[in-house]
Amino acid sequence: MAELRDTIYRLALGILGDTAEAEDLIQDVSERAWRARDAVLNSQYPRAFVYRIARNMAIDRLRHRRFTTPASAIRIPEAGDDGNRESDITDITSLTKRLIAALPEKQRTAIELRDVEGHEREEMATIIESDTTSIRMNHTRARKSI
Repeated sequence: MAELRDTIYRLALGILGDTAEAEDLIQDVSERAWRARDAVLNSQYPRAFVYRIARNMAIDRLRHRRFTTPASAIRIPEAGDDGNRESDITDITSLTKRLIAALPEKQRTAIELRDVEGHEREEMATIIESDTTSIRMNHTRARKSI
């Protein structure tokens, strides 16, 4: 579980958008994975099994607080004329994070699993409990939206 901590934290932070809640989720996932340790260990992809637990718990929390950010609420920063490249990179990173956060759940998850975490489509299908065609479609739509 320790080697998954950073991965789960990034997933939770991406879904929930709150560092404290992401940290809390890590503890809850650890507890749930421990209780389901037989199923985790007998799974073909144990890491994916724990990752699915984390994803489902994060989504449950998100649904519970009913947090949504409409894409129209995202303000795109103007390009700076100050010539500060570091500032421009920070602005682009911030904008990208906000755009990803505004995506529908399935598209956001596809982007995070594939582009941020580097999972293959087959492993993503196991995590999300979906087929690879849906994964590819959601990933493509998310990239187009961004």
